[in-house]
Amino acid sequence: MNARRRFLEVPDPRARDVVDEVARLARQDRRAQGAVLATFRPWPGNLSWLVLAALLLPMAAYAATAAPDWEELLVRATITAIAACSAAVFVVPSLFDRHRVCEHGLVLGFRGRSRYVVPWSTLDPGRVRVVHRAPLIGRHRDESPSSPHYRTGLLTTRALAVNGLDTAGAHRSPFTWWVLGTRRPQRLAEAIEAAMVADGYAAQGLAERARRQAVVARWGRPAREPLPERAATDPVLGVDGPPLP
Repeated sequence: MNARRRFLEVPDPRARDVVDEVARLARQDRRAQGAVLATFRPWPGNLSWLVLAALLLPMAAYAATAAPDWEELLVRATITAIAACSAAVFVVPSLFDRHRVCEHGLVLGFRGRSRYVVPWSTLDPGRVRVVHRAPLIGRHRDESPSSPHYRTGLLTTRALAVNGLDTAGAHRSPFTWWVLGTRRPQRLAEAIEAAMVADGYAAQGLAERARRQAVVARWGRPAREPLPERAATDPVLGVDGPPLP
């Protein structure tokens, strides 16, 4: 790949210089990723909003049409408020969880308390794909849906999956898939591509590759792994490499 900056590869996991480089990258925090260029949130999809509206609007109308009896009005208003609070449980996490595209990498998590970063040097521009029905991805992988790698909120139906440094430290390989829920996964891919190219990495075409490699998660067991693992010694695919299976 002809680029000013090189991607991290681990030809020998026991080599001292490689171990030191991986450790150095894993110690980076959000400040090391530079200025924030774009921010995305795992907002619920259109269908989720329609379902919530279909549940809450009739209840609000029911409360508003109460007879001029304060007790009846209070009961109806209380029922509606409980329903609204229950719905908020599914939406509020999306207000705080953010995917920040920065100058030198991704910063993932809650504002001011983001623990997870993915430096551009560890993000393979060939291992990217748009995921539809993202909540079902966890059914096909040996990982809990509550894993820090799944940043999809509770009602997000689409996501962008990228493969980069596992700063959560949950795998044997230093690389893992991060599933980033968003209503506009293509825009997130475009923002990542622009930031990586500006930082000197060969990532031109990343967003288009993510679109071409889109996958729809199924309820049943798929014929192939939607997010194939990257072993420690696997080389970078790059935007011009072979497509994901």
